[in-house]
Amino acid sequence: MIKKKIGRPSLSPEQKELIRNEIINIARDLFINDGYENTSMRKIAAKAGFAPTKIYYYFENKKEILKHFWDDIATELYQFTTPPKDYKNAPLKSLRYIMQRSVDYWINNPKSYQLGIATQDFPIHQEESFNINDTSASINYLQLIRDNAQACIDQKIFPGKDSLMVSKIISVSIYGIYGSFYNLPSIDWDERELLVKLAIDNTLLGLQYE
Repeated sequence: MIKKKIGRPSLSPEQKELIRNEIINIARDLFINDGYENTSMRKIAAKAGFAPTKIYYYFENKKEILKHFWDDIATELYQFTTPPKDYKNAPLKSLRYIMQRSVDYWINNPKSYQLGIATQDFPIHQEESFNINDTSASINYLQLIRDNAQACIDQKIFPGKDSLMVSKIISVSIYGIYGSFYNLPSIDWDERELLVKLAIDNTLLGLQYE
């Protein structure tokens, strides 16, 4: 007769997911408050009340946790900024929609913005390097901008332009708008909606000149 070993019962998939989410939330706060470089897997485990080795059952390293964040953020951003189907043959209208929705997304998600600042601007060890633009959703988002930029070029809306350069100009404009609100809080940004609209319109209008 084989005796069944008595020990801690295995966790259900639901329990494992709860622990995984707890680790993710703790790591997000540490990345934002302490910075990516100053956050270790040991520190995340300690904050969660785990033994140092336990966290490795859920994530291989902090790069994997960071990738999880950016996968989620990029997916949300892509879904939020994808123009309606009836915009299909209106690339200029689509670009205006993408720009407006991108600004709205980042303004309405300050923790995602803070995470970006905390994890992009520091040198990271090569084995843990991570480019946020390498996620599939990020690639789709950037391609969405570039495809509409190319359509505007093909339709002679942006004459004599290169789609990559147009995409970069649009990206810089988007970042400049929402980044100003975050990084220059002492300025009274009254009539914010009008400022955003005018900034987007001026960017797109400038691209229409040769």
